[in-house]
Amino acid sequence: MGLRARGRFTLFLATVLTACTGPADVPAWERIDLPGASGVELHAAADCDGLWYVAGALRDTGGRTRPAAWTSTDAVTWQPVRFSPLPTSQYGPQNVISAVACAAGRVAMLGSAPGGAHGNPRVSTWRRLPDGRMAENAAPFETYGGDTAVDVAHLSAGPDGFAMAGNRSTGAAAWLSPDGTGYTLFENAPGLASDASGRTVARDAVALPDGRWALVGGRDDRAAAWFSRDGRRWESADPPAAGADWTELQRAVRVGDDVVAAGPRGTTFATWRLRGGAWTELGTFGGAPTGVRSLTATGDHLLAVAGGLWISADGADWQSRAVPETPVAATGRDRTLLVVTAGAAWRSTF
Repeated sequence: MGLRARGRFTLFLATVLTACTGPADVPAWERIDLPGASGVELHAAADCDGLWYVAGALRDTGGRTRPAAWTSTDAVTWQPVRFSPLPTSQYGPQNVISAVACAAGRVAMLGSAPGGAHGNPRVSTWRRLPDGRMAENAAPFETYGGDTAVDVAHLSAGPDGFAMAGNRSTGAAAWLSPDGTGYTLFENAPGLASDASGRTVARDAVALPDGRWALVGGRDDRAAAWFSRDGRRWESADPPAAGADWTELQRAVRVGDDVVAAGPRGTTFATWRLRGGAWTELGTFGGAPTGVRSLTATGDHLLAVAGGLWISADGADWQSRAVPETPVAATGRDRTLLVVTAGAAWRSTF
């Protein structure tokens, strides 16, 4: 997910804070039957306007991958999604889908496959067609690759389109699209790129209620956030982190008109809330070298995948929830809780 290895963050907290222990009596998990899922590797889950998605790839016995996803209206019965790579695409047919984002009736996916002499990720984006297929978008090589490429970290959606957060050799970067059919790269953008104030990295994006995009990440060893309407020029407003030797915002989500973000705070995780243009720290929980891989708002709950599954009603107090296997992403709707692990999807209730 783009999280850099840091020696200071190798300590795994085998026990969590007393205030963050989970309830003793919790609903059971049911493993979901995904048709045609032999060799499945799952990385993403989403609830898209009443349609559930889980996505990743299928890997054959020779190690070759192809993009894969499934949809469901009830989280019980699932159907595979068809993918339509570009006829001339070398890496689209090999993509592993890492993110699904949806808003305003549109669905987009982000995927990649290793390629080239150094095995660097070859990124593709995908859009949903009227018949439900996911079609690969055309893009110049330099949009995601080239001499200044580092990574494309995550994909998000909002009423006005889609945004991807990532990094170039000049620091934090953004890719914006009004409809998910093509993305414009904004690198070395004033206020966002690295400068005399520090080295910047971007991990996630979120749509704000006023039509702007927010990117979250870090500047040197401190959590940072940037805001822009068009991607060309950015303003920053960084969260507080008193007493921490390292903080970074790795995932962010809208909760009403607020934004809640989560990421490492030293050897634990922390959450921050953006309200009225100002950040406040909400609380801390857990801790694991995996970082925060997923953060979702669903009804009355926040779900975080960060070395395990965590659930919160307010973003401040978190409870751990046991999962049959190590989770990689989670989402929910009403009382239904959906989690994907590396090789399976699971359903439970809140």
